[in-house]
Amino acid sequence: MNLAGALLVFLLATPIVLANNNNIIQSTDKSFYIEKFYYEDFVYSQGKKTELGDQVELDVAFRYQYSSSTFARIRFETIPEDNRFNNKTSKFELLAGHQYENLNFQLDLELDVNNSSSGGQTLGLDLDSEYTRLQWQLNNKVSLSFYPFNFDGEVGHKFNTWDVTRINYISGAPSTVSETQGTNSIVNKTIPGLELKYQFNDSWSANVGLGVASYLYPANGDFDIQNFPTATRWERKEDFGHKLGVQYKKENLKLSVDYVGHSEPKETGALLENAWSVYGIGRTSQVLIEGEFTFTKNGKEAWDIARGSDWFNNTTTPFMPIYADYDGNRQNWLGQSDYAISTKIGYEWSKSTTPYVTLRYQGKNFIFRDEESAHRLRTADESQSHGGLIRTGLGTYLKYGNFTVNPELEYRNAKNPVFTNAADEVSSQRLLGNFKKTDYLITLFLTYDFDGRMIFAP
Repeated sequence: MNLAGALLVFLLATPIVLANNNNIIQSTDKSFYIEKFYYEDFVYSQGKKTELGDQVELDVAFRYQYSSSTFARIRFETIPEDNRFNNKTSKFELLAGHQYENLNFQLDLELDVNNSSSGGQTLGLDLDSEYTRLQWQLNNKVSLSFYPFNFDGEVGHKFNTWDVTRINYISGAPSTVSETQGTNSIVNKTIPGLELKYQFNDSWSANVGLGVASYLYPANGDFDIQNFPTATRWERKEDFGHKLGVQYKKENLKLSVDYVGHSEPKETGALLENAWSVYGIGRTSQVLIEGEFTFTKNGKEAWDIARGSDWFNNTTTPFMPIYADYDGNRQNWLGQSDYAISTKIGYEWSKSTTPYVTLRYQGKNFIFRDEESAHRLRTADESQSHGGLIRTGLGTYLKYGNFTVNPELEYRNAKNPVFTNAADEVSSQRLLGNFKKTDYLITLFLTYDFDGRMIFAP
């Protein structure tokens, strides 16, 4: 399919989705309603052809409001960036909350489906959830929140980092860390902690957070997971996390600045050492503008962990637990810093239609959650990233009741050849592939908002 054909698919996608929206059933019970519905799917790209169904991101939540102070919510989510195979990213969450005077309590449970022949299911705590919390409203300006699992270490919107404070350690205390997993496993966890928030007035607020998590690490000072992976004994150590944020909110303008970092990214094999982001969205008359600047400081020894697994991606000799290219050399983004910029300008053609244009740039070492990150979008031998990526696009928001349908066409231009064709996607053929510097992608978003507001709005 050429670019003209892609444009045709882009134009046809919207009426097809609108026609199917009538099949979505909404509850008429005022105490039970759809709280959130978010659907994202790659429709077509020049390099990978049709991708419908391959990388679906779905986030659906139903809420039962028992009373003004008590609620329950069930949520279904897929995270294709983690692992697409066999729907192993799919998970159910159960959230319950209660407000008693100045104390607010929320508990997030996760339903884990056992894929073994026994077919067992377990319901337990979601151990990396930022929704489990205990919050005290000390007065009308100050609140203190305790997060026992995750004090929300994310920054960025379009360039979301996921949890900057997501760390790893090896369970099993092996005498030598090697490509052979044995009975050992990599534990992935987030940092719990406290967050203090201060509301200056109706517009300005600020927050500060501190947290700490323990992890296991060899006690001998000469241990190096790459060059000297022998451990005489293991000990429990601590990684301290910190975060800062400032928010400004008016009727037609929202601004936020966020920073997150932690103290031991090297020993915990963390992807990021710290990150900060500036985000704003506002409108003047019928023009809407959204902008974001996000900066990341990358981990020096980020572990290359296989998706959906609890061990390293490389299980051959020579053993390379840290991100490396096909020749065994460390990838060049490790320990580096870089930034990304995103701008979006839309025009409210009517109350239900807002077309827009976008311009985005990512530095060659910028690391974030999506597939365009420097550690994922790489040349055939994986020695270089995209080298700097410019993304230009156009799209439209179409409001249909409480639903917003958003098709988007994006053209991508990289400094290095990193975009594949269908044959190059086979890993054994990457080095023989004909990689290109340009690509285009059609994406379809579908969002439900309980309040019926346009999604692209302050």
